[in-house]
Amino acid sequence: MYKISHHGAVNGVTGSCHELTLDSGASLLIDCGMFQGAESMDREADSAFVTTQIDFDIAPVKALLVTHCHIDHVGRIPYLIAAGFRGPIYATEATAKLLPLVLEDALKVGVTRDEALINTFLRLLN
Repeated sequence: MYKISHHGAVNGVTGSCHELTLDSGASLLIDCGMFQGAESMDREADSAFVTTQIDFDIAPVKALLVTHCHIDHVGRIPYLIAAGFRGPIYATEATAKLLPLVLEDALKVGVTRDEALINTFLRLLN
């Protein structure tokens, strides 16, 4: 058997993030998207902004599957990596090529303009 947990796109359409857990306890994360608009308000207001972005246990997550490269499906990947995720990220070739560009832009707009920090993150994607 398996279990599916939803860590986003539950009460709205943004923040797509779903976890497929197998009987063994290992899991696969499907997308890790950013919350947008009204869905992001409670997370932005929190003083511990980074920790509220990944508010579930990532220890069992063995891999991330990215369905496509829209920010509401990939925008929390930097936070996932900051939380300690080091597993493989699976995507189509086209999505894999777009992912660093989309996440670099998202980091510059919503997180930091520190080029060294952004470049450190982008190296982790390779």
